[in-house]
Amino acid sequence: AKELASARQISAYWERAVAEGRAQVAVTPEDRVVGFLMDGPPKFDDIDAASVRELQQIGVEPNGWGHGVGSLLHEVFVRRLHVGRLTDGVLECWEANERAQAFYARHGWRPDGSRRLGPLGRDYIRLRMTAPF
Repeated sequence: AKELASARQISAYWERAVAEGRAQVAVTPEDRVVGFLMDGPPKFDDIDAASVRELQQIGVEPNGWGHGVGSLLHEVFVRRLHVGRLTDGVLECWEANERAQAFYARHGWRPDGSRRLGPLGRDYIRLRMTAPF
């Protein structure tokens, strides 16, 4: 994306996301960042922003995989749904990213049938989750 063309722009992008409350980070007791969560209002025309929030990205450093960091960040997203009195989450996942699809499936996400063209001949698939209350 053009917005992420340089380190300065990346920094500004993240500073804005944190200031807007759309980004959360997971840190170790030594203050080392091991993961992050980015969410916001859904960007899809057919999704009602009054009841749905988009999980835009969960990222965990590879050394943190399998240690619960991603699940902790997912719990933060679900809590944000509750606080916002929202019922559902929506996200897009690259069809070729089987690891991410398995992670989201374990947390109750299911394909909603929507797809869009992605890179390397593999689509992005849209997943939805109803927040457990």
